[in-house]
Amino acid sequence: MARKYDERMAWLYFLYYWVIFGIGAYFGQYLPEEWRPTASAMVFGILMISIFVRGFNRSGPVISHLYAVLIGLVSYGVFENFINDFGAGTFYRIILMGIIVFIFFGVIGYFFLRDVRHWGKYLFIALLVLIVATLLNFFIDLPYLTLSLTIVGLILYLLYTIYDFNRMKNGKFSPREMGFNLFINLLVIIKRLLRLYRYVNNRR
Repeated sequence: MARKYDERMAWLYFLYYWVIFGIGAYFGQYLPEEWRPTASAMVFGILMISIFVRGFNRSGPVISHLYAVLIGLVSYGVFENFINDFGAGTFYRIILMGIIVFIFFGVIGYFFLRDVRHWGKYLFIALLVLIVATLLNFFIDLPYLTLSLTIVGLILYLLYTIYDFNRMKNGKFSPREMGFNLFINLLVIIKRLLRLYRYVNNRR
């Protein structure tokens, strides 16, 4: 019974963080273009600190709100550019696709796998490798490496979705942390699909 209550709370937190993200995205339209790199750097900084500093909890009450707002501020420009280039219809279809894929892989993790907690360390290592490769690509800027990192990042967060849904089934989570993780998983899946669509269409 307690687990079911925690699951409901996790989903409420999931929706709550989307609301916080939406508020950030709304105010993103008023964020000057020259300030967006700073906001992106702050998001990346929080991510790095949460990975390498013991005791720093990215899903904690204060940091998670700041993180969600900053991601919203940064994402507004990304979404606006995509809509201007490909239209609102395509944008919303990709969002719907992201939600469907998120649910599909979540169902796999929740209903078809027994316990994949041991995935955690391997997913974490893969995330570190992805971050390092992304930093290198920032300076090298190789088109095919960018595509590879986009695909690898998408696959990684699909696996994280399986992992988190499975943890939720097995009761190995706190509601706030799980809600925040699921929010991040879905957001990254959507943004990777948008990036992949842009890359494919730009190559035509």
